[in-house]
Amino acid sequence: MFRSAVVLASLVLVASACGKSSSPTSPSGSGAPSAPTVTTLSVTAGSRDLQVGESTTVTATATFSNGTKGPTTVSWETDNATVATVSEAGRVTAVGPGSATIIARTPNNVVGTVLVTVSPAGPRTRFGAGSHRVGTDIAPGRYFSNPRNGCYWERVSGFGGSLSEIIANDFVGYDPAQYIVDILPSDVGFESDTDCGTWDVTPLAGSSTTIRPGVWLVGSQVPPGTYVTNASPGCYWERLRDFQHQLRSIVSNEFVSNGGRIRVTIRPGDVGFQTDGDCGTWTLESSGASLAGVPDESGPSPAEIAVNFDRARRKKGLR
Repeated sequence: MFRSAVVLASLVLVASACGKSSSPTSPSGSGAPSAPTVTTLSVTAGSRDLQVGESTTVTATATFSNGTKGPTTVSWETDNATVATVSEAGRVTAVGPGSATIIARTPNNVVGTVLVTVSPAGPRTRFGAGSHRVGTDIAPGRYFSNPRNGCYWERVSGFGGSLSEIIANDFVGYDPAQYIVDILPSDVGFESDTDCGTWDVTPLAGSSTTIRPGVWLVGSQVPPGTYVTNASPGCYWERLRDFQHQLRSIVSNEFVSNGGRIRVTIRPGDVGFQTDGDCGTWTLESSGASLAGVPDESGPSPAEIAVNFDRARRKKGLR
């Protein structure tokens, strides 16, 4: 009996020891993975150009430490409450002319900003994409922009959406350094898309003896003279008497079918010069100072100007 009890006790001890050695243990330092943190913050506004009394909404998008992007909790501030205020919900209200920086700030102090420009109430002289009524929404005048490839705009006699209401239009199928359009008091409206960027009445400063693709003022931006370039097939240029972008605006033009080295003489009486991306960069070969007062007897006939104009429009897919 005694020996049986000893054996039983030994079995119990062995079983107990085995039970202890098989019990799992938690690894030291374990826990839930840490949440990603905000590394950068970008801020966008429904409109960055407002008039006094108008409002827009700003939104913040975070880039997180794990590479993902999305909304996040921010507080809103303005650096100039006399120009624009902002609510806790991100509603910006224009209160006075000028510029204000709207600031988004995360709890861990990551900051993003957007600049808002406010103009006085009345017709604007600075505006972006959309459909604008001339004389009410925007003032007539000469407007400049720095658009992207794909910009499309229209001067219109009405808002019915018909082709017959288009006074003038253009599809900019290249990246111009500057574009110019004249909006007349007789125009009912002006429409442009987001690729056209912001239009305002301020041209690029400075004059250059090289001409990049775009639309330019002769005199203040482009000196008169003879320019040369190595053009690609499809190059199209215009010497202009205004920036209404109609057939009668053209003094002279050329649609270059085969490419190669070409020249154009820009005269002191020209108002503007337009050249597309296929023309490349023009370089001044000789000054045009001696051309002042000299009649311009060269160049294509009105019929040839119309043909060149039509070929350029068909190249852009315009009717």
